[in-house]
Amino acid sequence: MTSEVLRIRRSAEPAGEPDTGPSPRHSRVAVVGAGFTGLAVGLALLRRGVHDFVLLERADDVGGVWRDNTYPGVGVDTPSPLYQLRAMTNPGWSDLYAPGHEVQDYARRLARSTGLLKHIRFGADVDSTRWDPAAACWRIETPLGEFTANVLVSAAGLVADPKLPDVPGLAEFDGPVFHSARWDHSVDLTGKRVAVVGTGATAIQLIPELQPVAAELHVLQRTPAWILPKPERPVGDLTRRALAATPVLSRMQFDVIYVGAEILAATRRSRLLRDVLTRVGRRHLGAQVADPRLRAQLTPDFAYACKRPLVSNDYLPAMCAPNATLHTGGLSRVDGRTVVAGDGTAAEVDAIVLTTGFEVGATAPIARRIHDASGRSLHDHWGAYPRAYLGVNVPDFPNLFLMQGPNATSGASSTLLFSEAQARYVADAVCRMADEGIRALDVRPEVEERWTRRIRRRSARTVYETGGCSSYYQNADGFNVVMWPANTAEYQLRTRRFRTTPFRTEPGRTGAGRPLEPLRPVRLAATA
Repeated sequence: MTSEVLRIRRSAEPAGEPDTGPSPRHSRVAVVGAGFTGLAVGLALLRRGVHDFVLLERADDVGGVWRDNTYPGVGVDTPSPLYQLRAMTNPGWSDLYAPGHEVQDYARRLARSTGLLKHIRFGADVDSTRWDPAAACWRIETPLGEFTANVLVSAAGLVADPKLPDVPGLAEFDGPVFHSARWDHSVDLTGKRVAVVGTGATAIQLIPELQPVAAELHVLQRTPAWILPKPERPVGDLTRRALAATPVLSRMQFDVIYVGAEILAATRRSRLLRDVLTRVGRRHLGAQVADPRLRAQLTPDFAYACKRPLVSNDYLPAMCAPNATLHTGGLSRVDGRTVVAGDGTAAEVDAIVLTTGFEVGATAPIARRIHDASGRSLHDHWGAYPRAYLGVNVPDFPNLFLMQGPNATSGASSTLLFSEAQARYVADAVCRMADEGIRALDVRPEVEERWTRRIRRRSARTVYETGGCSSYYQNADGFNVVMWPANTAEYQLRTRRFRTTPFRTEPGRTGAGRPLEPLRPVRLAATA
């Protein structure tokens, strides 16, 4: 069952086909992934005049998470204007919270109109990478053969690989079982008894779509989430035309929404703000759920923002529908066609949909596929504690740059703000290596240690560690290893310019025998 559940399905209208013909096998930079983060790296390189790079994409299309997630109701849960790259904004969102297909369309337009498509090798799933110190390059094994690059950028995605629950009997279930990120559109759930496992960000979008069509909907909840009203607002044609014609208006819209998002993100430290939003969440729950028992089951027992806060206007009403049943304690086991919850309740179902999250950090497959010169994987280097200088650089892994690495993303604002900051940092590093004749560099261990201690001190005062919950933000010891513990602007400032002083550097030529030539910047036109 596992391989089928995790299989990436072909896009209906792929941006490209798997590359089977001859292509350059050595590049100055290789980027793993052509989701928004990988595209951001490509754009940053182009803006600095770097054209010798390749994006290795395992699927047949760009878009990453937006290509893979096609479940009913999928859409952004941060305001759409924040979910775009500043190099090419999109004034055409139909709603303040855009549906997923619009985001995927935007990714395709971005790749085509900026010339990035010609740099992408589709069907190039990275099986393994290893640093070759003699050649000062990364050797990258894929189904298309070996690629080499002086610099390796991992943009594989924070939520790219589904996490499947280890539940007795699940593999033997006699019926459709699939993860929401690998939605099986060949399965018609109309009139079926459906179990949905999980009540996180995906589930609250999916459940309102399934509830009206399912005969019975059984929701297996491990822990409830704080849910606020969703300020949905359609964007009219006149507004879209004005945003497209007036860049300053588009920038003002972005700035206003950005400030609002940063204020909400301050809940990581501000108890007063958390208390205010907790009251909003309780009122929202009370207004939409009349049954006191169900309301109690849907009320979290941890602080607001300890887990990712959610927004929805239709999830709670769907849970109140006569054909919907909430089971608490999560999924305990599966007996034949019967799902058994942790609270002891059971239900016979025809299909199981898993909304059980993703492999993150040290457990992500890419961490097992990146190896240093000795053959040690990034997963083994980290153990239970993922860490990296600026969330980007790791000692003993030369010329490796992580995108959305440890403590380098946001749970409240847009992750793309971090991706673009990191992309600019990577491009600046590539240019600095060229300017100064550096063939290899890795961050000094003592620099990473100081950085990690700083992150620990700041995280210890955040709700991520003090809020009384268990989340994917934390490692087994309860330490925050995913979220940036300060405001976005501070991270952008820290990554504004690459400096070589925190790094051990090795001068010389590249393994290909070509000197790293100084690069001349070019201007990339922003397209609406």
